Amino acid sequence: MNATSIFQFGNSFIIFGWLLLIVAPNWKHTQNIILNGFILLFAVIYTVLILKDIGDFKADSFSTLSNVKALFQNDNAVAAGWFHYLAFDLFVGAYIVRAAKKLNISRWWATLALPFTFMFGPMGFLIFFIIKTIKSASKNDTNK
Repeated sequence: MNATSIFQFGNSFIIFGWLLLIVAPNWKHTQNIILNGFILLFAVIYTVLILKDIGDFKADSFSTLSNVKALFQNDNAVAAGWFHYLAFDLFVGAYIVRAAKKLNISRWWATLALPFTFMFGPMGFLIFFIIKTIKSASKNDTNK
């Protein structure tokens, strides 16, 4: 498989993980499928892509913006970087679902943050953090 095919597979397959988080967040198997299925599979693919081109890696590869840009001149490195984003964004999405459940935040409020997490990673986490903060503050106000 070439980097383009792997990239397309990742983009298509990851949707199923996000659908699980949105449609079945409280199903007893969702977290296991996400963490030990999707993310593990993406970690394996990421590792294979990185190891294919590890020869180009140097100790200072991440020390400057131009060094990082040079790393991503290779299609396998770009695909690996994309799998890195996909896996970690899905991990954060799974965390949001778990945290919302633990904190008794409505599924609908937590679900609000998931599309942003899918598309913009840290922005989705920030939205969830704001929701969590507002919900905690309103809970504290009712307990006074």
